[in-house]
Amino acid sequence: MEVYFTPIVSGIVVSLMIIYILVIPVAIFQYRKYDGIMIRRDIVLFSFILYMITAWFMTLLPLPSFDAVAEMPDIEPNLKPFLFVETFLERTGFSLADRSTWLPALKSSSFYTVAFNVLLTVPFGVYLRKYFKVSFWKTILFGCLLSCFYEITQYTGIYGIYPKAYRYADIDDVIVNTFGAGLGYVITPIISRLLPNLEKEKKVYKAGERAGLVRRALALIVDFFIVNIIYSISIFTIGLFLYFILGINVEGEILQNLVRIFSYILVFILIPIIKNGNTLGMEILKIRLLDKDSNYPGKRQIILRNIILILLWRYSEILDKFDMIFKSSNIVLVITGIIELIFMVLFIVYIISIILTGLKKKDLIVYDKISKTKVIIEE
Repeated sequence: MEVYFTPIVSGIVVSLMIIYILVIPVAIFQYRKYDGIMIRRDIVLFSFILYMITAWFMTLLPLPSFDAVAEMPDIEPNLKPFLFVETFLERTGFSLADRSTWLPALKSSSFYTVAFNVLLTVPFGVYLRKYFKVSFWKTILFGCLLSCFYEITQYTGIYGIYPKAYRYADIDDVIVNTFGAGLGYVITPIISRLLPNLEKEKKVYKAGERAGLVRRALALIVDFFIVNIIYSISIFTIGLFLYFILGINVEGEILQNLVRIFSYILVFILIPIIKNGNTLGMEILKIRLLDKDSNYPGKRQIILRNIILILLWRYSEILDKFDMIFKSSNIVLVITGIIELIFMVLFIVYIISIILTGLKKKDLIVYDKISKTKVIIEE
């Protein structure tokens, strides 16, 4: 069983990396479509990714070296259906009439290799019936295609990456994998109660309600991501223009700082003024900035709110830039240290006040309180 350890661990690690990349895009999609995070759907989606990646890795790993494969004798695929039955009977001496042969037969590699190939695609059949609402014969077809994908990948040496096949492609694997998918379809009603029920998960939020902290945080992450995109494109474009048009090779931090400031002003000041208070992140997450009277905020409110927001969320970056400009003098180090300490103390006090007043308090965000604004869910 040690041979399965590497592909399982590798599959889990790669799946977690993919899930990490998908978490924010999936959350944004769900907020736009369902007005909330759909926990059960996320469990199904991410578990399906985990299963598919791990199952595929179990047909590929461990990967041998290219030299080792080159020295291997050619591996001919098995094209004879149900050869595994003959092999099982020959190697185990199994006899249905002789009970003494049953247990040794179940312990043999001829049996558990086939049993593993059946179990490999049982979850696939369950997912197809339970969550994709696929019919039995389509499940059989998709199970067969999935198994063919595994075997073709093996037969072609991962599509030409290796000089030849390093694993045994077998028509019997296609047969038992297809059977496993069908078995998963059949047992789904039996285990259905143990699985997440997506039909019971319905989140309905009314337009005009206060936006939750998670939704607002996602909008802010999107905004900072847009800032970085604008900064990168601007630096690249300006660098090319100065070098190829003017013949100037500029590699100064002053230019980088100016472009960074411009990116923040564009995303958090200019665009919100044009969009009546909303940043692009807020537009994507379908939330709206209003004043206390539920009207569009004024320009002063927008500027005040978002300047405080940037200072709170990017104060460490600002202090680093300030420190670099003044060449890390002792006075500057002392000043920046004091400012960081003040920010830390204020943050701790603010968190304590939130805990004491309760998480259901309407005005939790300091820059909303100071600017007298609120963030609501938009239709």
